[in-house]
Amino acid sequence: MVRKRLDMVRRDLYRMAEHIGSPYESAHAARQPFDLGLTAMAAYEWNEAIAHFVRAQANAGEARLAPLLNQIGVCHYMKGRLGDALREFGESARLAAQHEDAKCRAAARGNIGVIRHDYGDLDRALEDFRAAQAVARESGNQAAEALYLGNIGNVLREQGQLNPALKSHEDAMAISRRVGDDQGMASGVGNIGSILRDKGEADRALERYGEAEERARKADYKLGSAVILSNIGNLYREKGELDRALKSHESSLALAQEIGCRLWVATDLINVGLIMVSKRMHERAVSYLADSLTFFVTEGVVDGQRQGLYGLSKCDDVLGRERMQALLKNAGLTDQSVADLLDRVDQMRSRRPWQIGRQRSPLAPGGR
Repeated sequence: MVRKRLDMVRRDLYRMAEHIGSPYESAHAARQPFDLGLTAMAAYEWNEAIAHFVRAQANAGEARLAPLLNQIGVCHYMKGRLGDALREFGESARLAAQHEDAKCRAAARGNIGVIRHDYGDLDRALEDFRAAQAVARESGNQAAEALYLGNIGNVLREQGQLNPALKSHEDAMAISRRVGDDQGMASGVGNIGSILRDKGEADRALERYGEAEERARKADYKLGSAVILSNIGNLYREKGELDRALKSHESSLALAQEIGCRLWVATDLINVGLIMVSKRMHERAVSYLADSLTFFVTEGVVDGQRQGLYGLSKCDDVLGRERMQALLKNAGLTDQSVADLLDRVDQMRSRRPWQIGRQRSPLAPGGR
């Protein structure tokens, strides 16, 4: 099972905590641009939303800046600017603590955990999610508590603690059901499907994924649908059903492009490219892998880097270095970017010869 997953990107739905409602009374000068920002976010216009929130900052006052900074961070994250998002969340958390805004402090801390997960720092991500959950519980924000419990479950699952992860997801779902959070229910069902998948119960996992995708679709939760469809694609690939896997990833990619979620677009492009590798369509695979891998390297997303480099290494094995250089240039990469990517492929091969490349052992350990 681990060996099969070496060449597929695994990601769960780590939901971002937004600020619901307005921290401003109707007459406050920051109220209108803040609400316009929320409206733009609902339409997936992330840069437009940032512009509105920046306008609101001019009239907000320091005590009310924290929700604005958190929303700006969410928008940066959706556009794939993880460093900018982390900066905004950090300042939001600082101001929220200073002005005793428990709701916003939990949101910012939890969102920092999401990015730390992307960076591969699971222990600190778990610490962030647990701290956010504690604040949410103390403040009576049940929907937020469910969100953080779900994120905790995802980290525990990735650490191999499947039973504690399952309990965390079940607790999250119980709260989401109680408060009527349809998105939370969709996420919970999908995450439980992933635990079943890890336990080797593929058919039960597929049933849960199907239920989760239906819930997400009914709730118009497009990011949730994209994540679940991608997980379905990964499961089909593990079953050797490459055409069905490809169809699921292409459906996920279309949703991610619709909502402008750069991180998930890159994730699905990598997964489509890796399926192309499995189908021995190496030249087509390179174009899918190249741009996304550049993004993952620039933003420091650990899993995407590892899997993208693995995919390029397999293409390099078959096509040869000269053809790889030509294909990467045709994909729009500069000479320097091409050299950097291929150098990373060589470095990875020399560090971990049992995992990728010509010397890969059939007993390869590791992977996510």
